[in-house]
Amino acid sequence: MFKQELQDLFTNMPQQVQEKLKPVTDNLLERAGEVDAFAADDPDYYENEKELIMKEVRKVKYINDQWQIMNAGRNN
Repeated sequence: MFKQELQDLFTNMPQQVQEKLKPVTDNLLERAGEVDAFAADDPDYYENEKELIMKEVRKVKYINDQWQIMNAGRNN
């Protein structure tokens, strides 16, 4: 579930951003898959892991936003 949400988010980013951030997003998706698979075993650990993943996701979203701002400036 969590992995699918992130996959949808990353897929909606522009192709150029996806290509540049692919190693990062792949790592985050792998970690999210582990959170989905093992969340029931140790909820506290995986809740903390989910928070750490979301911190990294916010950085990716920030980079995407900055790229879109720069790209919009070039097009004007």
